[in-house]
Amino acid sequence: MPRPTDLTATAFDQQLKLHGFFHIRAEGRFADVRAKGCPRTEPVMRGKRIDRQATLAALLAARNARAEAAAATEAVQIERERVASLIAPVAMPPARASLDGAEAIAQLADDFIVLTTRSDGAALPDLLRMGWRKSQVFEHTDAARNLAYSRQNGAAV
Repeated sequence: MPRPTDLTATAFDQQLKLHGFFHIRAEGRFADVRAKGCPRTEPVMRGKRIDRQATLAALLAARNARAEAAAATEAVQIERERVASLIAPVAMPPARASLDGAEAIAQLADDFIVLTTRSDGAALPDLLRMGWRKSQVFEHTDAARNLAYSRQNGAAV
């Protein structure tokens, strides 16, 4: 009966180095040094000996499986970002720093209403965090306060 062909120990070591694997003798496993965290793979045994050819194939298959899993995860993330980009313009108000005149007053009034329903009132630091410039806030505060009051109470001021 012919003996199955296998890699020699020297050829196996060369292939391990070539592909970025390392034999951890203390664990009896192989580490993929090119992957984050150096994931471990068990050797393929033939009786009490390592089947070097099958072990190399198993190491490469494990690396390919990790790459495919990473690609699938990345594809899911890309799809989430695509959906979010479709939703975000509708869900988010326009940039406040670029608003001027009546648009700024209307948005500032809306922000006053939102902030007063969430907490005790609208403070300057809260408005700055939302994207307003100090000059806009000081310029439009009175008109926006009156507009917010009329929207909340249904009374024209």
